[in-house]
Amino acid sequence: MTLPTSPAPPPATPLTGRVVLLTGAGRGLGLLTAQTLLEQGAMVVANHRSPSEGLQRLAGTYRDRLRLVPGDVATDDTAALLTSEARRFGRLDVLVHNAAITRDQPLVRMPVEDWDEVQRVNLRGAFLTTKYAVKSMMRARYGRIIYISSITALTGNAGQAAYASSKAGLHGLAMTVSQEYASYNIRTATLAPGILDTGLGAAVAAPQRRRMTDRSLLGLGEAAQTAETIAFLASPAADYINATVIRSDGGMRY
Repeated sequence: MTLPTSPAPPPATPLTGRVVLLTGAGRGLGLLTAQTLLEQGAMVVANHRSPSEGLQRLAGTYRDRLRLVPGDVATDDTAALLTSEARRFGRLDVLVHNAAITRDQPLVRMPVEDWDEVQRVNLRGAFLTTKYAVKSMMRARYGRIIYISSITALTGNAGQAAYASSKAGLHGLAMTVSQEYASYNIRTATLAPGILDTGLGAAVAAPQRRRMTDRSLLGLGEAAQTAETIAFLASPAADYINATVIRSDGGMRY
């Protein structure tokens, strides 16, 4: 019996033929991003730490353009495996580092173990995936790395010292990578969304969520739109966007 193949992408889609490695793809913004990348023609290596029915459904539809790689992105073995799986598609064009956790509470009550775990997943994970991806991109003399940060990295947010610090660390990492590997035609972009209608944003306590939403000039953000922005940044149309932080927060009241 012949297995069904993936739906053909629309003609001349910007991501047709591009290979994208996406971390934190199991749910929320990551899952929406995986779906958007696939719909626009990309081949995707999707990392997830826990079981994901959403990814399994996508895998059933996009059999030949989606590879699922479970594992902790902050471990050396998983980070190396992700890039290896991307090369099975022939190359690696784009890394989207989206994997993140949060352990929100006031700083004075925060156990050091919680602080360390947030930094480990959010920042160490970005370091390791970048390290292996850049090696592959250097050989191809082309690459784009997109770090998914948060508006809290720029504004801070009460109760999110660990999370905001880890996301701010992505900004320094991205700026440095863009400078170290510019001669290899590797560029970075950091996207800083505001409060979104899914993922970690949806898990924020209701009073804090209302405060954050009220500060946005456009209110609650739609994760589907943010996924479209990520897809644009992964496309050749964004090749001259480099070494910068892009705010996607609807504008903020001060």
